[in-house]
Amino acid sequence: MLQRFPIIAVLLCFLMASPALLAQECPKTWAKVTAPSGLILRKAPGKGFIRTIPQNDTVHYCADSSYGELQYEGIKGFWRQVNYKGQQGYSFDGFLETIDLSFETDSLIEASKKLLAGDSLGDTIIAAQEEVLKTPHIYLPNPEFQFLTETYNYCGPVQDINLKLYWYGVFLDDEINPTGTMAIKPLNLNVVLSKNQNSQTMEFDVLTDQDERSLFLFGVPGSYPYQEVQLADVLKTISIRGKRLFPGQEWTLDPQNGLKLSATGSITKAGPCPKAENYKLVASMGFGAETKTQDLKEVLGDYGSCSIPELYWYGDLSGDGLPEIIFVSVREEQNVFSLLQSDAFSPQLFSLKAVITVENCAN
Repeated sequence: MLQRFPIIAVLLCFLMASPALLAQECPKTWAKVTAPSGLILRKAPGKGFIRTIPQNDTVHYCADSSYGELQYEGIKGFWRQVNYKGQQGYSFDGFLETIDLSFETDSLIEASKKLLAGDSLGDTIIAAQEEVLKTPHIYLPNPEFQFLTETYNYCGPVQDINLKLYWYGVFLDDEINPTGTMAIKPLNLNVVLSKNQNSQTMEFDVLTDQDERSLFLFGVPGSYPYQEVQLADVLKTISIRGKRLFPGQEWTLDPQNGLKLSATGSITKAGPCPKAENYKLVASMGFGAETKTQDLKEVLGDYGSCSIPELYWYGDLSGDGLPEIIFVSVREEQNVFSLLQSDAFSPQLFSLKAVITVENCAN
């Protein structure tokens, strides 16, 4: 019995040391998230949801280990066991770009200072039981939110516009030197009485102090991290594909999360203002059995005189890793702009965040 004890002790020491030995055999590979909408950290390859890792944030993983090959939207890659801020899960490396975080110093003290410097390296020493945020909308944590479009001769309820909010505009990409992204700029909102009145009601111009015209405006009670948020220029895609989703068509908004729009029904009248019977616009997200769907009629309510609403814009404004969507319900007397907010943690994919009605005041 005494002779067996040293053997057992040696085996125990080997088992206890084996994780460290494995860690030494597979050094950390650092990588940056390239997907504009962020990268999902999953509980298993292709299954479950832990959190969304923002674009340009960093993770690390063992490049020698993979958990299945995947090709998505023409991008080939593997499932990796990823570590991000004390949490471990699985992500698709097709949206990861490896980076070199080696230090040009032999000083362990200086190297450790850089490692402990903070989130710039994308991985801080945080307990594995880090509490997940109750709200996924990290850029828009406050429910107070206003949404506008720049317009002349606005005859809506101007008294409801809160000029005390922090106002920002989303602007088109530079035509001369395009970057592929849209710009978000802080601005001063001006609501002034229109010089040319087209009706008997009071009309106002909703403008800004910027020289260029914005795509839309939004106001929040606190500052918005506009310099950190990157919005892909989707207007060219919308222009090429068309603003309306006709029956039988499908539109992928976010390939990483499998977020799509699809339409069913039948066209009864073509033209600039098409008519459709039994038209249904559905949002879906996920893959296989985990796919969630939502009939957007429940959120938008009215599609306007034309049976099919127009897709005005989409992009991740709130920071939950999924895009918000702006639809326009067109009528002869008014256009209704509806901003739908995504929610990664809700059974419903979208909720109605804000509405602005731009009326033809002459009617």
